[in-house]
Amino acid sequence: MEVWLLFIPACLALNLTPGPDIFFILSQALGGRRRAGILAALGLGVSYLGHTLLAVVGLSALVLQSATAFTLIKYAGAAYLLYLGWTSLRHASRLALPAAADTQSDWQIFRRGLTVGMLNPKVALFFLAFLPQFVTSDGGSVPWQLLQLGLVFTLTATLCNGAYGLLGQRLKHSLAGRERFSVYLGRISGGLMMALGARLALTRQ
Repeated sequence: MEVWLLFIPACLALNLTPGPDIFFILSQALGGRRRAGILAALGLGVSYLGHTLLAVVGLSALVLQSATAFTLIKYAGAAYLLYLGWTSLRHASRLALPAAADTQSDWQIFRRGLTVGMLNPKVALFFLAFLPQFVTSDGGSVPWQLLQLGLVFTLTATLCNGAYGLLGQRLKHSLAGRERFSVYLGRISGGLMMALGARLALTRQ
């Protein structure tokens, strides 16, 4: 239970912070059709599910070969989260909303969201760095823990992205130019990632 009390708020904080995926969703939502943002969010959601499965398979195979190697991966992931957090803190800046997208079919929007997510190496690295931080020695099977964590992250990310898609038009008018809002969210995300990285580096599970 303690893991979930930390993991779910972390997912929400990270997924609500404006980033490339949210900018992509807004670019679709501001194109004129309300459902375009939802379709983009669903496409990204499926890509997150794909990254979850890849992380589970890869990390599970690593565990079977060497528990020490898995521990090293967790520490490498902690260092990566610290780097991401520091970068986010340094570059927290004005929220730059994208221009409206050209008219596309529903399938094209969904497929573009799926492609954007699956072909982004930073997303794959993030899953490999983020999920292992919440694997515990008394939590049962490592693959099962990773799968549960990945599914919950995918669900929260899709809900948050979908909300951005639904509120795209309102966000265009209410968030444009609000530099403090973007900086605040960027600092929350950066601080959270650094805290997660430090948590693993300083403690043993």
